[in-house]
This record gives sequence, structure tokens and C-alpha cells, in this order.
Amino acid sequence: MSEHIVFIPGAGAREWLWRHQAADLADLATSEVMVLDQQASRAEMADHVLTRAPEFFSLAGHSLGGWVAQEVAARAPERVSALFLCDTWARMQPGTDEYLEEFCVQLLRDADAALDAHFDRILHERRYADKEFCDRLRAWLREMPGDCHVRQLRALARDYATGPLLSRIRADTLVIHGRQDRVVAEEEARVLAAGISGAALALIEESGHCTPVEQPEALSSVMRLWLMRKPGRGGSPSPAAQSQPRRTYAP
Repeated sequence: MSEHIVFIPGAGAREWLWRHQAADLADLATSEVMVLDQQASRAEMADHVLTRAPEFFSLAGHSLGGWVAQEVAARAPERVSALFLCDTWARMQPGTDEYLEEFCVQLLRDADAALDAHFDRILHERRYADKEFCDRLRAWLREMPGDCHVRQLRALARDYATGPLLSRIRADTLVIHGRQDRVVAEEEARVLAAGISGAALALIEESGHCTPVEQPEALSSVMRLWLMRKPGRGGSPSPAAQSQPRRTYAP
């Protein structure tokens, strides 16, 4: 087995975020999860990944993890083969930096209250009726110490936009986005898919901002299909197909 995937969770998340995908894709790839909560900038986070990852690898990032993954893939295009960008962005939207700073202040003042307020935005509306799922996710989100979460958010606020990186990415890229994401707009996924050469877009229905845990089977399925396209696993896309963004829809 030559494939290796580095999974990077989003802000406030840990290994649990990518647990389903790591297990489901184990027949195709070895994997590891890198939690980036000790670094103070995107550059430092990318340095950590590039120092610890094998010579050649695939990369999957959710939210903040996708923000970091874009820099890793742009800085080391010869090392990253497949790239999965999930529920992430390219542009700073008006008010985002103010929201991030206010969230940091709230986390430092009362972490539980801050996480509960944020929780009301991150899921598809139907998911809130599943008390067992919500209780489990709330508990997981409390695993990260508040100062680590704040460090991640302030790193985001200082260097949020990734637009200049996109033209430097050469990895076989699939952009994945929860169709009902209220944290990061669907338009951001379209900007990423249009800005990265040969990228495709997969929209996951009935998913908010936490696609890896809201729709784990759908996400694992589209990742599997993308990995199986690689040479030696069903072939690669034609040059014509690679010349423009493609769209894929998952149930």
C-alpha cells in the first residue's frame, strides 16, 4: 500500500473529526491525523505538516485544516498527490475577522457558553433533532483546551485569505462542501474549484459545516471515488477534463 493520507481537522476539532474516513479508506491508504493547535500561523502549521509527513502523500483538510492544506500543497506541489478541501474557503468575507476575535474573547471568558453559541451555526438544521449526536459532538468539541482553540482562531484572523496560493496548487484536487453550510458559503467552494487547475467540486446534501461527521459515509464515498481515479486505480482524468472545474454531487 503506497498511498498515505494526512488528515487535518478544523479549528477546535481533534482526531475524532476524521475517524470515519480514516477507517473507511484504510484498504486504500495508511493515514494519520495532524492536530495543529500549537502553531501561531498558517506558515508554522504548514511547516509542521511538511516536516512530519512522508516524502509523498495525499492531504485532506476540513475548515482550518483546508486553509492549511492549501498552503502545504502550494509550497510542495511535488509532494502532494491528491488534495481534499472540505468546508473551507479562499476569501475573507466582511465581518469575519471581527467575528473571530469576538469568538476568541468569549472562549477566554466562558468557553462552554462560547461553544454552545457557536454550535447553533455549524450543523444542518435537521441534525439538531438528533440529541445523541449533538451531545456527542458537544463533548468532542470540549476536548480542545480553550487557549489552543484561541491560538488557531487568531492565526486564521491574521492570514485568512488563500487566493494567491491557488494557482500554485498542482495536486489532483477535490473541493467538498456541505450544501447547507452556514459558516462558509458555498460560493467559497466554487471559488476554490475554479481557481485550482483541474479541480472538481462535490456538494454534499443535508450537511452544514461539519461534513466529516454530519455525512461521514457520503464524504468517504466521494473521497474513495477520487482516489480510485489515480493512475493504477482506474486511470486519471483526460487533459480536457482537467482543463475546467467539474462538479460532482453526493446524496
